[in-house]
Parts: sequence; C-alpha cells; structure tokens
Amino acid sequence: MPELLLPFGPFHMVLLHLPIGALAAIWFVEIFLEKNTNKPKNKTIGLLHLFLLLSAGLTIALGLAYEDFGNYGEEIEAHEFWGLVFGGCILLTYLLYWTHRLIGRRSSRWLYILSLMGATFSMVITGHQGAELIHGKGFLSKPFKADKHDPEAPPVESTSMTNLAKPRSEGTPQPRIHKAMAISQPNPSEPTNTDSTHGVMPMHSMAIDINIDPMAMTSAAATQPVAADPRIALFEASQSVFKRHCYNCHGATKQKGGYRLDTKHSINLGGKSDLPAVVPGNAEESELMYRMQLPRHDDDTMPPEEKGAVSPADIKSVWQWIEAGAYWPDESELSHAVGEYIKIGDANTDALIKLINATGAKAEYNAWSDQSVRIDLGVVDPGQLNSAINQLNQFDQKLTWLDCSDLELPERFFTVVQQLQDLERLHLNGTNISDEQLKVLSKLAKIRYLNLYNTTISDAGLRILQNFSNLEKVYLSQTKVSNQGIAQLQRVNPDLHVIHR
Repeated sequence: MPELLLPFGPFHMVLLHLPIGALAAIWFVEIFLEKNTNKPKNKTIGLLHLFLLLSAGLTIALGLAYEDFGNYGEEIEAHEFWGLVFGGCILLTYLLYWTHRLIGRRSSRWLYILSLMGATFSMVITGHQGAELIHGKGFLSKPFKADKHDPEAPPVESTSMTNLAKPRSEGTPQPRIHKAMAISQPNPSEPTNTDSTHGVMPMHSMAIDINIDPMAMTSAAATQPVAADPRIALFEASQSVFKRHCYNCHGATKQKGGYRLDTKHSINLGGKSDLPAVVPGNAEESELMYRMQLPRHDDDTMPPEEKGAVSPADIKSVWQWIEAGAYWPDESELSHAVGEYIKIGDANTDALIKLINATGAKAEYNAWSDQSVRIDLGVVDPGQLNSAINQLNQFDQKLTWLDCSDLELPERFFTVVQQLQDLERLHLNGTNISDEQLKVLSKLAKIRYLNLYNTTISDAGLRILQNFSNLEKVYLSQTKVSNQGIAQLQRVNPDLHVIHR
C-alpha cells in the first residue's frame, strides 16, 4: 500500500458500513419495486450499484492499509481473502447488472441475481471474520452460550479446580474460574515450552502454590532481577510478558475487545466484557488471569489459539504482579530504579547483546527467569545484515529464538544457522529461503516452531520437513506447496500442527 494511505487505515472501521448499507438498499429496491422496466427503479438501482462499487473499493483499500497500520499478523488472512472475494463479487454484480439492462433477458437477470447473492454471502463471511478480529473469537455465538462467569453455569469441560493461590478456609466462596489450569514450576533442566503444538500447557503434575510473601521474594533475589522497590521488579517482569504476548492486540494502535493493557489508567478497565481485567491484590478475580489460563482451544483464551502460548513461568510473573497490588510506577521511579537492578545473565552475554544491537538488530533475554536469548534481524540497519549474521554463532547455546522475517538472506546465513544447535523458534516468513536451503535447517535438532509463510517452499521442501524430528508447528500459507504434499507430511508426522490456507 502507498505510505500516503496508511494513516487513513483506521477509517476502514467507518467506511465498511457503506457497502453493507448499499447492498441492503439494492435488495430492498429489487424486492419492493415490482416492475423491472420501471424507470425510477432502474435509475435508483444503477446509482446504488455505482455507490456500492466505489464504497467497496475504498473500504478494501483502507482495510489493506489498516492491516499494516494495526500490525496485524496471520490472523487477518481469512478476513483479507474474503474481503477481496467480496470486492470481486461486487465488480461482477455491477457488470452483470448493466449487461442485463442492455440485453433484458431472463437468463441475464438470473445471472445478475446469483451474483448479488454471492456478494451478500461473501459480505456476511467477511463481516463475521472482521467482527471476530475486533471483538474476539466466537463473537456472534457467545450470546447463545451459557455464561462461563456465572457460578450457576456448568463448566464447559470437566477440568478439576486447582487452588492457584492461598489456601481457602472452609466456607470461603470458591473463585468463579471454572476452567483455570494450575501453573507449573518450570524444570530448569528443560527448555520452557512457550508454543507447543496446540499451545496447551501440560495438565499433568502442574500444581504449585503461588503465595506472595517478602521472604519468598528475598530468597529469589539470586536468580531474578530485584530493585530497591520489589514492586518495580514485579512490574518489569509482567511488562516483559505483555510486550511479547499482548501489546500487538491491546496496545496503542489496536485495542481488541475495547481493552488496552499498556497504560496505567486502562489496565483495571474491563473492555467490552465489563469485567475487571486486573483486580490489584486479587489475581483470582482478575479477568486477565482467567483468560490467560483457559485451555488453548477456548474462544476466550488469551492470547488466541493461533498466537504463541504464554509459558507457565510468564503466567506466574503476571500472577505475582497482580497479587502484590499490580503496582504501576511512574517514569521517575523507573528511571531511578534502573541502576539498582541486579542483572541476570552474565557479562559475556551482555557484551554480545550490546555488540549485535549496534548493527540495529534487537537482541534480548527471553525472560527474567530464562537465561536464553532471542534475536530479531528484521530491524537490522541497511548494510549491517552480514555483520549481524556473523555474530550469531557467538551466542552458542544461549540463542533459542531467531526472527529473520522479510529479509533477503545471503547464502552464508544458512551456514551460520546450522551451527545454532539450541535454536527452537525460527521465523523465515517472507524470505528467499529455497527447498535446498531448508535441507540445511533439518540438522537443527531442537527446532519446534518454523514460519515459512510467503516463501517459495514447495512439496520438495515438505519432504525435507519430514526429517525435522522435534518440529511441532509450521506455517506454510502462501507458499508453493500442494494439499497433497500437506496430507503426506501429516501422514508421516500426525502430531505436527500445520497452518496452511
């Protein structure tokens, strides 16, 4: 989209009602004005079709602009596809209408009516998917379901209740959370699974107590960052989780469900659910915690199923922040506290992060309780890409997450990457990766997540993917693979979650 059009993207939310109204008006006139030869009727419908065509074209253009402006990801693919189908149907309907006006045969009228029905059908699907992007999954079906927040409503699943916080005395009302999952203490000997095949946290051996007390926070000082005011440390830990999982949909440019999570004054508001998202000092009653702990297939789970799941360790960080009062410091407190943190990691890794960030890359620790590193090369300064690539293997076992989205990757990149044996997530969407280069990546034994969206990967590449022993999720939309190739891949690896449209 032209950059000049991008700032007008949010107007898509206003203009989308115009083609809907025009289409409804055309049906109204067609049905209630009986004679097809009626001149006022013909004139009215002709003008309505012209208005429909122009408003639909402008709405689609602004929708594509808003896709970039709102920082949407692959969740918008289906809405975009059906929006373009709707636009095609509108154009076809416009042409068939005037063809019928010139020919005047019964067959030409039926073709026109069928195209009008197709435009209406595609409009309904497009509108439904757009509503789910803004208001959440299952937006239209929710009013017909039992209220999950009503204590009298039966839970959707027979999941046992696990007390996530303080032990309750007998007679104390149970929390309203019907489907909350207990939070497990991550095993230090195993990598944290933040994006499993279906995004579901394991249900076995997951019960721990998350009492918050000063002694526990003091004893954790050796492994977690601590500030002079421990509330600021908890705030920073929760913010790290929100930045990775929440701000794209509930931040400055986009507020799904009417909820914004990135400002002090909005965190306690409930958005369109009217339920308090954060109740300071009471994580059990906080809608935010409720949704973060729902099963991954639930309509209300946050982040949505198609997004990466939040790890148990990260959920625990948010829980602790809320239980400690959900303290939100002002800028002066943050700037004062920066020099008082006890940093995690080691001096060598810190130096490597600083060095690669000098190229324009974005490198950081995955989380405060996780010593591994994630690197985004997609923001590297022009001319600095080779320099950044040459530094990757210096991270050795620390590098677990690498994002190379939309880059023209040199051949040397694949030589370097095959040495990163602890890499778990690799984003290659929009790059120039070929089937032959994919063969090099099959040597990375720990790869669990691979994004190949919008690349030239073909069925030959799918045969190579069969050799990825630990691969759990792969994105293959807008590639050259066939449905037959996908079916063969899933026969070989039935547990692999393939995203392909």
